Amino acid sequence: MIVIAVMVGVSELAVAQNNSFYAGTFVGTEHVNFEHAKTVDNTDVPTNYLQRGNIYSTSASASESGFSTGFLVGYRLDLDPSNTFDIGREIDVQFHGGAANGMFPGDGQSNSRTQYGEAWPDEWNVKRNNSYGAALMFRVSPSFMVSLLGADTGMYILGRVRRLDADLTVNYNGCFNPLELCELGEFDSGSDSHDETFYTFTVGGGIEKMIGDRLGIRGELHHTQYGKEEWEAFSGEEARVPISLDGSETGFSVKAILYF
Repeated sequence: MIVIAVMVGVSELAVAQNNSFYAGTFVGTEHVNFEHAKTVDNTDVPTNYLQRGNIYSTSASASESGFSTGFLVGYRLDLDPSNTFDIGREIDVQFHGGAANGMFPGDGQSNSRTQYGEAWPDEWNVKRNNSYGAALMFRVSPSFMVSLLGADTGMYILGRVRRLDADLTVNYNGCFNPLELCELGEFDSGSDSHDETFYTFTVGGGIEKMIGDRLGIRGELHHTQYGKEEWEAFSGEEARVPISLDGSETGFSVKAILYF
């Protein structure tokens, strides 16, 4: 988790901030969107299977808005004697809430699209648990910021890499008989869970205002792109079922930073 932050600092910045370690806590709101896709490939199933040779694909999106909390530690290095430019390196841990719920439309020849070898209209949800990583910041404090918001005010840009742990749950109802069509009452229901790990990259920026010599308050906007996860479900079955899941996140957070 690498943070790139740019903040423009003024010469009036307190001496306590020069080349300082710092720690902080934050709370934020986030909007997350996930894209989930599934293909059922029947090209290599036995010749007596009803769906032999057919390939069905289905996909759906799901979004959710929720809150996150966390804490961070970092080190700030001033790049000039007047404290106008500085960089910071951070590590942080975040805890996320809420779950994104979606449903495949399904794909197949039957009306319900739930026969063996079809892409069933599964219900699914993704729950984000926690994330952590490292970051690098660069900041500057231009004169117009000082005029608008007063001394000890700066703006920054950032870049961050992060590992996110999440849970994917899929609820299905369909036919597991490859040789005959299932009738009403012959379908099987179940649930399948996957532990997902996303390696993400974040870009963003914000404003920091010092309150006294050691306490800073930041308001920050960010956008995160998740790396796509791919795997194969029902690997013990003859039909191949490749699946993919990816997503993105946009959020705003307020951070309280204490410099040492």
